[in-house]
Amino acid sequence: IAASFSSVPQRSRELTRLYERQGVLTYSDLWPGLAAIVTWTGGSCGIPLANLRGRYPAKTKLIEVGYVASEFRGTLNVDVARNACLPTLNDHFFEFVQRDAWEAGSDDFLGLHELSEGEFYYVFVTTPDGLYRYDINDIVTVNGRIGATPTLAFVQKGKGVTNITGEKLYENQLIQAIESACADWALCPVFFVTLADEEGAQYLTYLEATGGHVFANALNEAVDSQLRALNLEYDAKRSSLRLKPPQVHRLAAGTADAYRRHCVANGQRDAQFKVLHLQYAKDCSFDFAAHVAHTVSP
Repeated sequence: IAASFSSVPQRSRELTRLYERQGVLTYSDLWPGLAAIVTWTGGSCGIPLANLRGRYPAKTKLIEVGYVASEFRGTLNVDVARNACLPTLNDHFFEFVQRDAWEAGSDDFLGLHELSEGEFYYVFVTTPDGLYRYDINDIVTVNGRIGATPTLAFVQKGKGVTNITGEKLYENQLIQAIESACADWALCPVFFVTLADEEGAQYLTYLEATGGHVFANALNEAVDSQLRALNLEYDAKRSSLRLKPPQVHRLAAGTADAYRRHCVANGQRDAQFKVLHLQYAKDCSFDFAAHVAHTVSP
Protein backbone atom coordinates (compact mmCIF):
# COMPACT_ATOMS: atom_id res chain seq x y z
CA ILE A 1 0.00 0.00 0.00
CA ALA A 2 2.74 2.43 0.98
CA ALA A 3 4.62 1.83 -2.26
CA SER A 4 1.63 2.88 -4.36
CA PHE A 5 1.52 6.25 -2.61
CA SER A 6 5.27 6.91 -2.41
CA SER A 7 4.86 10.36 -3.96
CA VAL A 8 2.73 11.53 -1.05
CA PRO A 9 4.39 10.11 2.10
CA GLN A 10 1.93 11.56 4.64
CA ARG A 11 -1.10 10.24 2.77
CA SER A 12 0.71 6.95 2.29
CA ARG A 13 1.21 6.58 6.02
CA GLU A 14 -2.44 7.44 6.72
CA LEU A 15 -3.72 4.83 4.30
CA THR A 16 -1.23 2.25 5.52
CA ARG A 17 -2.45 2.67 9.12
CA LEU A 18 -6.07 2.51 7.92
CA TYR A 19 -5.39 -0.65 5.93
CA GLU A 20 -3.63 -2.29 8.87
CA ARG A 21 -6.59 -1.48 11.12
CA GLN A 22 -9.39 -2.44 8.71
CA GLY A 23 -7.74 -5.02 6.47
CA VAL A 24 -9.24 -3.30 3.42
CA LEU A 25 -9.44 0.14 1.82
CA THR A 26 -12.72 1.45 0.43
CA TYR A 27 -13.39 4.24 -2.04
CA SER A 28 -14.41 6.34 0.95
CA ASP A 29 -10.94 5.87 2.40
CA LEU A 30 -9.19 6.72 -0.86
CA TRP A 31 -11.39 9.63 -1.92
CA PRO A 32 -13.31 10.98 1.11
CA GLY A 33 -14.25 14.09 -0.85
CA LEU A 34 -15.62 12.22 -3.88
CA ALA A 35 -18.52 14.34 -5.12
CA ALA A 36 -19.99 12.17 -7.86
CA ILE A 37 -19.76 8.92 -9.78
CA VAL A 38 -20.93 9.07 -13.39
CA THR A 39 -22.04 5.65 -14.59
CA TRP A 40 -24.94 3.61 -15.91
CA THR A 41 -27.56 3.07 -13.23
CA GLY A 42 -30.28 1.23 -15.16
CA GLY A 43 -30.74 -2.32 -16.37
CA SER A 44 -28.38 -4.92 -14.98
CA CYS A 45 -25.99 -2.22 -13.69
CA GLY A 46 -28.14 -2.07 -10.56
CA ILE A 47 -26.55 -5.29 -9.28
CA PRO A 48 -22.90 -4.13 -9.16
CA LEU A 49 -23.97 -0.66 -7.99
CA ALA A 50 -25.82 -2.18 -5.05
CA ASN A 51 -22.66 -4.10 -4.22
CA LEU A 52 -20.76 -0.79 -4.01
CA ARG A 53 -23.09 0.82 -1.46
CA GLY A 54 -21.23 1.73 1.68
CA ARG A 55 -17.88 1.69 -0.11
CA TYR A 56 -18.03 5.30 -1.30
CA PRO A 57 -18.90 8.41 0.77
CA ALA A 58 -22.56 8.75 1.71
CA LYS A 59 -22.67 12.25 0.19
CA THR A 60 -21.41 11.02 -3.20
CA LYS A 61 -23.99 11.52 -5.94
CA LEU A 62 -24.64 8.74 -8.47
CA ILE A 63 -25.11 10.43 -11.85
CA GLU A 64 -26.68 8.54 -14.72
CA VAL A 65 -24.40 8.71 -17.77
CA GLY A 66 -27.38 8.35 -20.10
CA TYR A 67 -28.49 5.91 -22.77
CA VAL A 68 -25.31 5.19 -24.74
CA ALA A 69 -24.60 2.47 -27.30
CA SER A 70 -21.64 1.73 -29.55
CA GLU A 71 -23.68 2.92 -32.54
CA PHE A 72 -25.00 6.22 -31.15
CA ARG A 73 -25.54 8.31 -28.03
CA GLY A 74 -29.23 8.16 -27.22
CA THR A 75 -29.64 10.65 -24.36
CA LEU A 76 -27.88 13.38 -22.41
CA ASN A 77 -28.32 13.93 -18.68
CA VAL A 78 -29.47 17.54 -18.45
CA ASP A 79 -30.61 17.49 -14.82
CA VAL A 80 -28.28 15.50 -12.54
CA ALA A 81 -30.45 16.25 -9.49
CA ARG A 82 -33.20 14.11 -11.03
CA ASN A 83 -31.04 12.13 -13.47
CA ALA A 84 -33.34 13.35 -16.24
CA CYS A 85 -31.97 12.35 -19.65
CA LEU A 86 -33.25 13.95 -22.85
CA PRO A 87 -33.01 12.15 -26.21
CA THR A 88 -30.47 13.59 -28.65
CA LEU A 89 -33.25 14.62 -31.01
CA ASN A 90 -31.15 17.22 -32.85
CA ASP A 91 -28.68 14.52 -33.90
CA HIS A 92 -30.82 11.41 -34.46
CA PHE A 93 -34.37 10.55 -35.50
CA PHE A 94 -36.06 8.31 -32.94
CA GLU A 95 -38.97 5.95 -33.42
CA PHE A 96 -40.54 3.58 -30.92
CA VAL A 97 -42.89 0.61 -30.76
CA GLN A 98 -44.69 -0.28 -27.56
CA ARG A 99 -43.02 -3.35 -26.04
CA ASP A 100 -45.95 -5.78 -26.01
CA ALA A 101 -47.09 -4.64 -29.47
CA TRP A 102 -43.65 -5.23 -31.01
CA GLU A 103 -43.37 -8.66 -29.44
CA ALA A 104 -46.81 -9.50 -30.80
CA GLY A 105 -45.64 -8.66 -34.31
CA SER A 106 -46.86 -5.07 -34.66
CA ASP A 107 -44.78 -2.37 -36.36
CA ASP A 108 -46.86 0.61 -35.25
CA PHE A 109 -44.03 3.14 -35.00
CA LEU A 110 -44.42 6.14 -32.70
CA GLY A 111 -42.60 9.45 -32.49
CA LEU A 112 -41.23 11.07 -29.33
CA HIS A 113 -44.35 13.23 -29.03
CA GLU A 114 -46.56 10.12 -28.90
CA LEU A 115 -44.89 8.39 -25.95
CA SER A 116 -46.63 7.87 -22.59
CA GLU A 117 -44.97 8.16 -19.22
CA GLY A 118 -44.31 4.82 -17.51
CA GLU A 119 -44.74 2.80 -20.71
CA PHE A 120 -42.05 0.52 -22.17
CA TYR A 121 -40.85 0.79 -25.77
CA TYR A 122 -38.42 -0.77 -28.21
CA VAL A 123 -36.30 1.99 -29.70
CA PHE A 124 -35.35 2.40 -33.38
CA VAL A 125 -32.97 5.09 -34.55
CA THR A 126 -31.96 6.72 -37.80
CA THR A 127 -28.53 8.36 -37.64
CA PRO A 128 -26.50 10.71 -39.89
CA ASP A 129 -23.92 7.90 -40.15
CA GLY A 130 -26.27 5.81 -42.30
CA LEU A 131 -28.28 3.67 -39.87
CA TYR A 132 -31.95 3.60 -40.87
CA ARG A 133 -34.63 2.47 -38.43
CA TYR A 134 -31.88 0.59 -36.68
CA ASP A 135 -33.22 -2.10 -34.32
CA ILE A 136 -30.75 -2.14 -31.43
CA ASN A 137 -32.97 -4.51 -29.42
CA ASP A 138 -33.15 -2.16 -26.43
CA ILE A 139 -36.16 -1.41 -24.25
CA VAL A 140 -36.50 2.08 -22.77
CA THR A 141 -39.13 3.74 -20.62
CA VAL A 142 -40.40 7.29 -20.26
CA ASN A 143 -39.65 8.44 -16.71
CA GLY A 144 -40.63 12.11 -16.94
CA ARG A 145 -40.70 15.17 -19.16
CA ILE A 146 -38.84 18.42 -19.60
CA GLY A 147 -41.29 20.73 -21.25
CA ALA A 148 -42.99 18.66 -23.93
CA THR A 149 -40.05 16.31 -24.44
CA PRO A 150 -40.05 12.91 -22.70
CA THR A 151 -37.00 11.83 -20.70
CA LEU A 152 -35.84 8.28 -21.39
CA ALA A 153 -34.20 5.59 -19.27
CA PHE A 154 -32.74 2.28 -20.40
CA VAL A 155 -34.59 -0.72 -18.97
CA GLN A 156 -33.03 -3.85 -20.50
CA LYS A 157 -32.07 -5.62 -23.70
CA GLY A 158 -35.03 -6.97 -25.61
CA LYS A 159 -33.74 -10.52 -25.37
CA GLY A 160 -34.09 -10.44 -21.60
CA VAL A 161 -37.56 -11.97 -21.56
CA THR A 162 -38.67 -15.58 -21.19
CA ASN A 163 -42.01 -17.31 -21.49
CA ILE A 164 -42.55 -20.87 -20.28
CA THR A 165 -46.32 -21.02 -19.83
CA GLY A 166 -47.48 -17.51 -20.80
CA GLU A 167 -46.06 -15.60 -17.82
CA LYS A 168 -43.71 -13.43 -19.95
CA LEU A 169 -41.08 -12.65 -17.33
CA TYR A 170 -38.82 -9.66 -18.00
CA GLU A 171 -35.24 -9.20 -16.87
CA ASN A 172 -36.01 -5.92 -15.09
CA GLN A 173 -38.74 -7.67 -13.03
CA LEU A 174 -36.29 -10.41 -12.14
CA ILE A 175 -33.60 -7.93 -11.09
CA GLN A 176 -36.09 -6.16 -8.81
CA ALA A 177 -37.16 -9.46 -7.27
CA ILE A 178 -33.61 -10.67 -6.61
CA GLU A 179 -32.48 -7.33 -5.17
CA SER A 180 -35.52 -7.13 -2.88
CA ALA A 181 -35.24 -10.74 -1.69
CA CYS A 182 -31.53 -10.32 -0.99
CA ALA A 183 -32.17 -7.10 0.94
CA ASP A 184 -34.72 -8.91 3.09
CA TRP A 185 -32.05 -11.42 4.11
CA ALA A 186 -29.07 -9.04 4.37
CA LEU A 187 -27.43 -10.52 1.29
CA CYS A 188 -25.39 -8.45 -1.16
CA PRO A 189 -25.75 -9.88 -4.69
CA VAL A 190 -22.49 -10.00 -6.63
CA PHE A 191 -23.76 -11.87 -9.70
CA PHE A 192 -26.71 -13.97 -10.77
CA VAL A 193 -28.23 -15.70 -13.78
CA THR A 194 -31.73 -17.12 -13.92
CA LEU A 195 -32.46 -19.93 -16.36
CA ALA A 196 -35.94 -20.69 -17.66
CA ASP A 197 -36.21 -24.48 -17.60
CA GLU A 198 -38.98 -25.17 -20.11
CA GLU A 199 -39.00 -28.92 -19.55
CA GLY A 200 -39.23 -28.55 -15.79
CA ALA A 201 -41.60 -25.51 -15.98
CA GLN A 202 -39.43 -23.73 -13.44
CA TYR A 203 -37.05 -20.81 -12.99
CA LEU A 204 -33.61 -21.69 -11.64
CA THR A 205 -31.55 -18.83 -10.22
CA TYR A 206 -27.81 -19.16 -9.61
CA LEU A 207 -26.69 -16.45 -7.19
CA GLU A 208 -23.27 -15.39 -6.00
CA ALA A 209 -23.70 -13.16 -2.96
CA THR A 210 -21.97 -12.03 0.18
CA GLY A 211 -23.47 -11.32 3.57
CA GLY A 212 -25.92 -13.02 5.87
CA HIS A 213 -26.94 -16.67 6.03
CA VAL A 214 -30.36 -17.73 4.79
CA PHE A 215 -32.03 -21.12 4.38
CA ALA A 216 -32.51 -22.14 0.75
CA ASN A 217 -36.30 -22.51 1.04
CA ALA A 218 -36.67 -19.06 2.60
CA LEU A 219 -34.79 -17.43 -0.26
CA ASN A 220 -36.85 -19.38 -2.82
CA GLU A 221 -40.06 -18.14 -1.20
CA ALA A 222 -38.81 -14.54 -1.04
CA VAL A 223 -37.98 -14.47 -4.76
CA ASP A 224 -41.26 -16.18 -5.65
CA SER A 225 -43.24 -13.68 -3.59
CA GLN A 226 -41.55 -10.72 -5.27
CA LEU A 227 -42.10 -12.12 -8.77
CA ARG A 228 -45.76 -12.78 -8.05
CA ALA A 229 -46.19 -9.19 -6.91
CA LEU A 230 -44.41 -7.77 -9.97
CA ASN A 231 -45.94 -9.96 -12.69
CA LEU A 232 -49.64 -10.81 -12.63
CA GLU A 233 -49.32 -13.51 -15.30
CA TYR A 234 -46.50 -15.16 -13.36
CA ASP A 235 -48.74 -15.10 -10.29
CA ALA A 236 -51.59 -16.69 -12.24
CA LYS A 237 -49.36 -19.45 -13.60
CA ARG A 238 -48.01 -20.17 -10.12
CA SER A 239 -51.53 -20.30 -8.70
CA SER A 240 -52.63 -22.80 -11.34
CA LEU A 241 -49.44 -24.83 -10.72
CA ARG A 242 -48.44 -24.54 -14.37
CA LEU A 243 -45.21 -23.04 -13.05
CA LYS A 244 -43.33 -24.80 -10.27
CA PRO A 245 -41.83 -22.75 -7.43
CA PRO A 246 -38.49 -21.15 -8.38
CA GLN A 247 -35.24 -22.43 -6.96
CA VAL A 248 -32.31 -20.27 -5.88
CA HIS A 249 -28.87 -21.90 -5.71
CA ARG A 250 -26.01 -20.12 -3.97
CA LEU A 251 -22.80 -20.11 -6.00
CA ALA A 252 -19.23 -20.43 -4.79
CA ALA A 253 -17.14 -17.27 -4.69
CA GLY A 254 -15.46 -16.57 -8.00
CA THR A 255 -18.22 -17.99 -10.20
CA ALA A 256 -18.87 -14.61 -11.79
CA ASP A 257 -15.28 -14.48 -13.04
CA ALA A 258 -15.48 -18.08 -14.27
CA TYR A 259 -18.69 -17.29 -16.17
CA ARG A 260 -17.13 -14.25 -17.81
CA ARG A 261 -14.08 -16.23 -18.91
CA HIS A 262 -16.37 -18.93 -20.33
CA CYS A 263 -18.42 -16.41 -22.33
CA VAL A 264 -15.33 -14.64 -23.69
CA ALA A 265 -13.81 -17.97 -24.68
CA ASN A 266 -17.01 -18.71 -26.59
CA GLY A 267 -16.95 -15.54 -28.65
CA GLN A 268 -18.21 -12.61 -26.54
CA ARG A 269 -16.03 -9.50 -26.69
CA ASP A 270 -14.44 -8.93 -23.30
CA ALA A 271 -14.63 -5.13 -23.57
CA GLN A 272 -18.38 -5.27 -24.27
CA PHE A 273 -19.27 -8.15 -21.97
CA LYS A 274 -22.72 -7.88 -20.41
CA VAL A 275 -24.48 -10.40 -18.19
CA LEU A 276 -27.82 -11.56 -19.56
CA HIS A 277 -29.46 -12.21 -16.22
CA LEU A 278 -32.50 -13.98 -17.67
CA GLN A 279 -32.15 -16.62 -20.37
CA TYR A 280 -33.41 -20.03 -21.41
CA ALA A 281 -31.65 -23.05 -19.93
CA LYS A 282 -31.33 -24.58 -23.40
CA ASP A 283 -29.29 -21.54 -24.54
CA CYS A 284 -26.82 -21.55 -21.64
CA SER A 285 -23.65 -23.61 -22.08
CA PHE A 286 -22.09 -22.75 -18.71
CA ASP A 287 -22.31 -25.50 -16.06
CA PHE A 288 -23.68 -23.55 -13.09
CA ALA A 289 -24.43 -26.76 -11.19
CA ALA A 290 -20.70 -27.42 -10.93
CA HIS A 291 -20.24 -24.12 -9.10
CA VAL A 292 -23.07 -24.42 -6.56
CA ALA A 293 -21.88 -23.91 -2.99
CA HIS A 294 -23.02 -26.10 -0.10
CA THR A 295 -26.45 -24.92 1.07
CA VAL A 296 -28.41 -25.71 4.21
CA SER A 297 -32.09 -26.55 4.13
CA PRO A 298 -34.35 -26.19 7.18
